[in-house]
Amino acid sequence: MNIPSSEAEANRRRFADFLAAPAEQRVFSCPASHPSQPTGFCPCDGPALATLWFYARAGVLLTALRLAWNGPKLALLRRAGARVGSRVFISTDVWIDPAFTQLLTIEDDVMIGVGVKIALHEFRPGEFRAGRVVIRRGAVIGGFALIGHGVEIGEGAVVAGGAAVGRDVPPGKLAIGNPARIRPLLQAAPEHTPYA
Repeated sequence: MNIPSSEAEANRRRFADFLAAPAEQRVFSCPASHPSQPTGFCPCDGPALATLWFYARAGVLLTALRLAWNGPKLALLRRAGARVGSRVFISTDVWIDPAFTQLLTIEDDVMIGVGVKIALHEFRPGEFRAGRVVIRRGAVIGGFALIGHGVEIGEGAVVAGGAAVGRDVPPGKLAIGNPARIRPLLQAAPEHTPYA
Protein backbone atom coordinates (compact mmCIF):
# COMPACT_ATOMS: atom_id res chain seq x y z
CA MET A 1 0.00 0.00 0.00
CA ASN A 2 1.60 3.24 -1.15
CA ILE A 3 0.05 6.28 0.54
CA PRO A 4 -0.18 9.46 -1.56
CA SER A 5 1.32 12.59 -0.02
CA SER A 6 -2.16 14.05 0.65
CA GLU A 7 -3.05 10.97 2.71
CA ALA A 8 0.31 11.12 4.50
CA GLU A 9 -0.48 14.75 5.38
CA ALA A 10 -3.94 13.71 6.67
CA ASN A 11 -2.25 11.01 8.78
CA ARG A 12 0.17 13.61 10.15
CA ARG A 13 -2.78 15.83 11.16
CA ARG A 14 -4.67 12.91 12.80
CA PHE A 15 -1.58 11.99 14.79
CA ALA A 16 -1.00 15.61 15.82
CA ASP A 17 -4.61 15.66 17.12
CA PHE A 18 -3.88 12.53 19.17
CA LEU A 19 -0.71 14.08 20.61
CA ALA A 20 -2.71 17.14 21.66
CA ALA A 21 -5.57 15.03 23.11
CA PRO A 22 -5.99 14.43 26.85
CA ALA A 23 -3.75 11.75 28.33
CA GLU A 24 -6.76 9.46 28.89
CA GLN A 25 -6.64 8.68 25.16
CA ARG A 26 -3.72 6.24 25.36
CA VAL A 27 -3.49 4.46 22.01
CA PHE A 28 -3.54 5.78 18.45
CA SER A 29 -4.13 3.47 15.49
CA CYS A 30 -4.33 4.29 11.80
CA PRO A 31 -4.00 2.40 8.50
CA ALA A 32 -0.52 2.95 7.07
CA SER A 33 1.74 1.76 4.32
CA HIS A 34 5.02 -0.03 4.87
CA PRO A 35 7.37 2.29 6.81
CA SER A 36 9.82 2.29 3.90
CA GLN A 37 7.30 4.61 2.20
CA PRO A 38 6.23 8.05 3.51
CA THR A 39 3.40 7.49 5.99
CA GLY A 40 3.07 10.88 7.65
CA PHE A 41 3.99 9.40 11.04
CA CYS A 42 7.76 9.18 10.99
CA PRO A 43 9.69 12.33 11.92
CA CYS A 44 11.96 11.37 9.01
CA ASP A 45 9.14 11.97 6.46
CA GLY A 46 9.55 15.74 6.65
CA PRO A 47 11.92 18.16 4.93
CA ALA A 48 15.62 17.25 4.86
CA LEU A 49 16.72 19.75 7.53
CA ALA A 50 13.95 18.65 9.92
CA THR A 51 14.89 15.02 9.33
CA LEU A 52 18.57 15.72 10.06
CA TRP A 53 17.62 17.64 13.21
CA PHE A 54 15.47 14.70 14.38
CA TYR A 55 18.31 12.21 13.83
CA ALA A 56 20.82 14.47 15.61
CA ARG A 57 18.53 14.85 18.67
CA ALA A 58 17.71 11.13 18.67
CA GLY A 59 21.41 10.23 18.47
CA VAL A 60 22.28 12.45 21.45
CA LEU A 61 19.39 11.06 23.53
CA LEU A 62 20.14 7.41 22.71
CA THR A 63 23.84 7.91 23.45
CA ALA A 64 23.08 9.52 26.82
CA LEU A 65 20.71 6.66 27.73
CA ARG A 66 23.54 4.16 27.26
CA LEU A 67 25.85 5.95 29.69
CA ALA A 68 26.05 5.85 33.48
CA TRP A 69 25.27 9.51 34.29
CA ASN A 70 21.65 9.77 35.38
CA GLY A 71 21.24 13.57 35.42
CA PRO A 72 21.88 14.18 31.70
CA LYS A 73 19.46 11.37 30.76
CA LEU A 74 16.65 12.93 32.76
CA ALA A 75 17.39 16.42 31.43
CA LEU A 76 17.45 15.24 27.81
CA LEU A 77 14.23 13.26 28.20
CA ARG A 78 12.49 16.32 29.66
CA ARG A 79 13.85 18.51 26.88
CA ALA A 80 12.56 15.97 24.32
CA GLY A 81 9.03 16.27 25.72
CA ALA A 82 8.83 13.38 28.20
CA ARG A 83 7.30 14.08 31.59
CA VAL A 84 9.83 12.88 34.19
CA GLY A 85 9.32 13.18 37.94
CA SER A 86 11.88 13.56 40.71
CA ARG A 87 14.16 10.89 42.17
CA VAL A 88 13.99 8.85 38.95
CA PHE A 89 16.89 6.51 38.23
CA ILE A 90 17.63 5.18 34.74
CA SER A 91 20.42 2.61 34.55
CA THR A 92 22.87 2.06 31.68
CA ASP A 93 22.16 0.79 28.18
CA VAL A 94 18.46 1.75 28.28
CA TRP A 95 16.62 2.37 24.98
CA ILE A 96 13.63 4.69 24.88
CA ASP A 97 11.89 5.22 21.55
CA PRO A 98 13.28 8.60 20.41
CA ALA A 99 10.57 9.29 17.82
CA PHE A 100 7.72 10.22 20.18
CA THR A 101 9.20 10.92 23.61
CA GLN A 102 6.27 13.24 24.38
CA LEU A 103 4.20 10.06 24.88
CA LEU A 104 6.29 9.01 27.91
CA THR A 105 5.49 9.81 31.54
CA ILE A 106 7.74 8.63 34.37
CA GLU A 107 6.50 9.62 37.82
CA ASP A 108 8.54 10.13 41.03
CA ASP A 109 10.75 7.44 42.61
CA VAL A 110 10.83 5.14 39.57
CA MET A 111 13.80 2.84 38.95
CA ILE A 112 14.55 1.58 35.44
CA GLY A 113 17.08 -1.23 35.22
CA VAL A 114 19.94 -1.92 32.83
CA GLY A 115 19.04 -2.68 29.22
CA VAL A 116 15.33 -1.83 29.50
CA LYS A 117 13.54 -0.98 26.23
CA ILE A 118 10.47 1.25 26.10
CA ALA A 119 8.58 1.35 22.79
CA LEU A 120 6.23 4.24 22.07
CA HIS A 121 5.13 3.19 18.57
CA GLU A 122 5.15 0.30 16.12
CA PHE A 123 4.23 -0.51 12.55
CA ARG A 124 2.10 -3.59 11.96
CA PRO A 125 1.13 -4.91 8.51
CA GLY A 126 -0.99 -2.08 7.11
CA GLU A 127 -1.23 -0.22 10.43
CA PHE A 128 0.65 2.35 12.53
CA ARG A 129 0.13 2.30 16.30
CA ALA A 130 1.46 4.61 18.99
CA GLY A 131 0.63 4.85 22.65
CA ARG A 132 1.33 6.73 25.82
CA VAL A 133 3.51 4.83 28.30
CA VAL A 134 2.98 5.80 31.93
CA ILE A 135 5.22 4.49 34.69
CA ARG A 136 3.60 5.41 37.99
CA ARG A 137 5.22 6.49 41.24
CA GLY A 138 7.55 3.98 42.88
CA ALA A 139 7.47 1.40 40.08
CA VAL A 140 10.54 -0.73 39.38
CA ILE A 141 11.39 -1.97 35.89
CA GLY A 142 13.86 -4.86 36.03
CA GLY A 143 16.83 -5.22 33.72
CA PHE A 144 16.27 -6.10 30.07
CA ALA A 145 12.48 -5.78 30.33
CA LEU A 146 10.49 -4.60 27.30
CA ILE A 147 7.59 -2.17 27.79
CA GLY A 148 5.24 -1.89 24.80
CA HIS A 149 3.42 1.21 23.61
CA GLY A 150 0.19 2.19 25.38
CA VAL A 151 1.13 0.42 28.64
CA GLU A 152 0.66 1.77 32.15
CA ILE A 153 2.80 0.40 34.97
CA GLY A 154 0.87 0.99 38.20
CA GLU A 155 2.10 2.67 41.35
CA GLY A 156 4.54 0.46 43.26
CA ALA A 157 4.39 -2.28 40.61
CA VAL A 158 7.42 -4.35 39.66
CA VAL A 159 8.31 -5.58 36.18
CA ALA A 160 10.66 -8.53 36.55
CA GLY A 161 13.91 -8.62 34.63
CA GLY A 162 13.45 -9.82 31.06
CA ALA A 163 9.65 -9.48 31.11
CA ALA A 164 7.85 -8.43 27.93
CA VAL A 165 4.93 -6.22 28.98
CA GLY A 166 2.23 -5.52 26.41
CA ARG A 167 -0.63 -4.74 28.79
CA ASP A 168 -1.17 -2.68 31.92
CA VAL A 169 0.35 -3.78 35.21
CA PRO A 170 -1.96 -2.94 38.15
CA PRO A 171 -0.61 -1.03 41.15
CA GLY A 172 1.40 -3.15 43.57
CA LYS A 173 1.55 -6.18 41.26
CA LEU A 174 4.39 -8.10 39.62
CA ALA A 175 4.71 -8.65 35.86
CA ILE A 176 6.90 -11.63 35.04
CA GLY A 177 7.70 -13.64 31.93
CA ASN A 178 7.34 -13.32 28.17
CA PRO A 179 4.56 -12.52 27.56
CA ALA A 180 4.24 -11.01 31.01
CA ARG A 181 1.85 -12.58 33.48
CA ILE A 182 0.49 -10.57 36.39
CA ARG A 183 1.15 -12.00 39.85
CA PRO A 184 0.85 -10.76 43.42
CA LEU A 185 3.89 -8.88 44.59
CA LEU A 186 5.38 -10.78 47.51
CA GLN A 187 6.78 -8.54 50.19
CA ALA A 188 10.40 -9.08 51.10
CA ALA A 189 11.06 -10.99 54.29
CA PRO A 190 12.48 -8.96 57.15
CA GLU A 191 16.22 -8.63 56.85
CA HIS A 192 18.21 -10.87 59.14
CA THR A 193 21.85 -11.71 59.56
CA PRO A 194 22.34 -15.45 59.90
CA TYR A 195 26.05 -15.11 60.80
CA ALA A 196 25.69 -12.60 63.62
